[in-house]
Amino acid sequence: MSGSAVADVRDTSGAAFIGLFLSTVLYGVTVTQTWIYYWNYRNRDPRLLNGFVALLFILDTLHTILCVYSIYWYLILNFGNVVNLDMNLWALNIQTDLGALIGFSVQLFYARRVYIMSRSTVVPMIIAVLGGIYFALGIVFTVKAFTLQRFSRYGSMVWVTCVGLSSAAVADILIALAMCWYLYHKKTGFSKTDSIIMTLISYSINTGLVTSILASGMLVSFVVLRHTLVWEVFFWLMGKCYMNSFLAILNNRDTLRERSSDDNTSNAFHLWSMRPNKIPSKSTTGPTAVAVTVHQTATADFGRSKYDSDNEPELDKSEGMVISSIQNELPESAV
Repeated sequence: MSGSAVADVRDTSGAAFIGLFLSTVLYGVTVTQTWIYYWNYRNRDPRLLNGFVALLFILDTLHTILCVYSIYWYLILNFGNVVNLDMNLWALNIQTDLGALIGFSVQLFYARRVYIMSRSTVVPMIIAVLGGIYFALGIVFTVKAFTLQRFSRYGSMVWVTCVGLSSAAVADILIALAMCWYLYHKKTGFSKTDSIIMTLISYSINTGLVTSILASGMLVSFVVLRHTLVWEVFFWLMGKCYMNSFLAILNNRDTLRERSSDDNTSNAFHLWSMRPNKIPSKSTTGPTAVAVTVHQTATADFGRSKYDSDNEPELDKSEGMVISSIQNELPESAV
């Protein structure tokens, strides 16, 4: 085997093998997070959300199987056959659609979160359109790949990749910016609530940043090194990052609830309270006793959790004192 052949193997199957290794590590994280989700939330979340998680897990599993088979075909079944390194295997073509579908589905999920926070359809629609372009061009990429049959002919698909990945990157950045903007304006001035909101802002920034960097990396590597499989490394990791970011948000809800509650007051804390020994009359002067209770809850995705309250803020009077009960819900999109 010549030196050029070795170089070709390193740039093609070698790069794909590294991508497979990294993506299967993330798939193991996906399996763990999926198990944690169903263990903790299968009876608490709506069936629609349970089904959505199951669908994404099945898609991610099929995607991983196709990736493993592709590497097996190149490195084992065609060992030493350098000519076949330029062939695009059917499994490698189909996995593109599965990865794009996972990314598009998660982007739609985040678009719904943004809508719930903003009650505006403009930004969510833009996110949905950009995600739809990414998924649609993924299908176009697959169809053209079956037609071209060889990686060396992928030069004609540069525009498909550029537009598709740019749309995905812009959608991810827009999701992160929108969630950060609306979450920041949900700050209440209470340290516990604001701490949780800042945590959610951090989640949003990290999620959008990672996926947009991977999309940009794939775009650059496809344009510059399109005769290799370096771009597959970024694409395989993108799908796994979408999946794990989605599951991480679902599985962290209980942690956020615990942080927003006070152990000594059953998920409520009194900022100030003065209780008189008797009911004050109308002529009584001086400050009226006021107890302010802040309840903090977190809601479930795809609808509220069965255990979350839908009550609006209300004012109650008890023993002549005004009790202001503030239901300060974390935005649904946050969790």
